[in-house]
Amino acid sequence: MRQLKTDTTSSNLTYHVENEFGSTCVYQNNEHLWLTLNNNPQSDVIIQGVMNKVSPEKVCVAIYQSMLLFLLIPINDLRILNLGLGTAGLERTLKHIESNTPYLSPINLFESVEINPAIVSIAKQFFQLPNDHTVHLQCAEQFISLCNQKYDIIYIDIFSGECHQTFIQSHSFWQSINRCIDESGQAVINLNPQTGQDLKNILVLLRQYFECIALIEFNEYNNIVLILSHKSLKHISIEAIQTSKVMQVIAPKLHKAINTIYHIEIE
Repeated sequence: MRQLKTDTTSSNLTYHVENEFGSTCVYQNNEHLWLTLNNNPQSDVIIQGVMNKVSPEKVCVAIYQSMLLFLLIPINDLRILNLGLGTAGLERTLKHIESNTPYLSPINLFESVEINPAIVSIAKQFFQLPNDHTVHLQCAEQFISLCNQKYDIIYIDIFSGECHQTFIQSHSFWQSINRCIDESGQAVINLNPQTGQDLKNILVLLRQYFECIALIEFNEYNNIVLILSHKSLKHISIEAIQTSKVMQVIAPKLHKAINTIYHIEIE
């Protein structure tokens, strides 16, 4: 990721579009394509997603690899909702695992939600999002508030630059997530808390809706990943990741990239 920030230069700019949501840019070097939003020369480059050009099915970043840990325990007739499309990394990878490996039974339902039409267009044009994949062009907060579908996995990866949308901290949003998740399902959220107090506040909020939380910290990233469920998540461990056949295939170095996995569970 550090090298990609260095390579985010005008000579590597492949595509640029402006709309009401700001500036969206696609860059590439010999190995990768990546997406940035709201480029400001006075601030640090914020990379929103990366794709390996030779092996687009690979998840390049440990943060997103850890968002696939539901695969440690097989789920049949999987129903997935992804709030925040980005570069369609989860969509590409899960479709590949479903079609080309024995580790994932047929996906029953897979939907994504994205508010920015430029992101949807770019994901199809540059990041191999299948044309037949269902994308709801809508605010994630509005979509989930009106949703009546149950899902096994709900991904929440909603940023504006480095900042989260404010509704991430609202009770109504998590009430809706809780309503739409299956009894044994998982909600997986990519977080970038700015302070320890920010993290404490979101954990206090989430404990009101989920009995079990796994908190994953990384060696090279400030982001953390939270996995939320009504069922125990203690099977998620660095040792389990290292010995898992599916993780050895899709993320063989993930166990080395994780610093710590904490478990918060109501006994």
